[in-house]
Amino acid sequence: MARINWIRIGYHLLFWLVYLFLNGLVVCVMEGHKINSFVFSAMYREAYSLPVKLAFTYFIFYYVLPLYLDRRKLGNLILMSVVSFAIATLLYRVQLWWYFTTIEPRPYSFFGPQGVILCVFDLYITITSAVIIKMIKLRYKSQEVEERLINEKLQSELSFLRAQTNPHFLFNTLNNLFVLARKKSDKTADAIMMLSKIMRFVLYECRAPRIAVSDEAKVIRDYIELEKLRYNQRLTVDYQEVVDNPHASISPLLLLPFVENSFKHGAAATTGDVSISIHLTLENNQLQFLVSNTVDEEYEPPTNGTGGIGLKNVKRQLDLLYPEQYALNIGRENGFYKANLKVDLSEN
Repeated sequence: MARINWIRIGYHLLFWLVYLFLNGLVVCVMEGHKINSFVFSAMYREAYSLPVKLAFTYFIFYYVLPLYLDRRKLGNLILMSVVSFAIATLLYRVQLWWYFTTIEPRPYSFFGPQGVILCVFDLYITITSAVIIKMIKLRYKSQEVEERLINEKLQSELSFLRAQTNPHFLFNTLNNLFVLARKKSDKTADAIMMLSKIMRFVLYECRAPRIAVSDEAKVIRDYIELEKLRYNQRLTVDYQEVVDNPHASISPLLLLPFVENSFKHGAAATTGDVSISIHLTLENNQLQFLVSNTVDEEYEPPTNGTGGIGLKNVKRQLDLLYPEQYALNIGRENGFYKANLKVDLSEN
């Protein structure tokens, strides 16, 4: 059983009460009565014509307006509007004739031009006012539905991007473990333990839409330690972190792909010594993340579509989560591959 919407009923009652009061004021002005002494009598008179106006208004609401949304029924819309208006006018005149012959006797001309015009004008003002309010309400409801659908679409896309990021991260890390296992390195067990900690973070902590910057920084540090187990002495990592508010929130795993990328296209793609610099700065909710790594001059990132999922996802997430709040520059400079990300976190 459908629940009664008392709030909606209350709004409708308020509309008709205000309508009666305003109509009473108009009658007082037109007939030259004092407002304070005659307005309630005028409202009482107008209440007799209310059933006709109620029936006409709600017929338009529930039977005519829905046709407005279907352009194929434009003819039906016009026909029903004209016919219902004509019938409402006729019934309105009948009601006035009955009132002025039984309740408040006075001379009354049923087909008098002035009276008919006043009835038409009264009905027109009534239905126009009600329809305007109805259309405004429908417009706001349509905007709410549209905004909800857009938000759901964005959330679905973000979920899809994050669902891609997690396997992508696991795939790259398993490659590292594979290398250590092939070398039969004693560090394999430590690497698996480190990976377990990171995956626990990825699977459980990253479910929230936002996490603390300190948590994102921690997983970056853990990932650096994991990579150090693979590359030994030929890898030098300079990690610096300056955060004035560790509780500031950020989208999870937004920074880690840049670190992954530096190892993938730096250490993994270079045979000699590798230098990686990672600087994380957060001051007054302005985050800057600078990652640079040495890269061979002849090295070119793959362009066959098999790589770059991490950075592509990050760029798309930035577009969705921080529109006009971030700046990202990526490129080569003096033998280094650099990524410089700036994000304004103050509006989160």
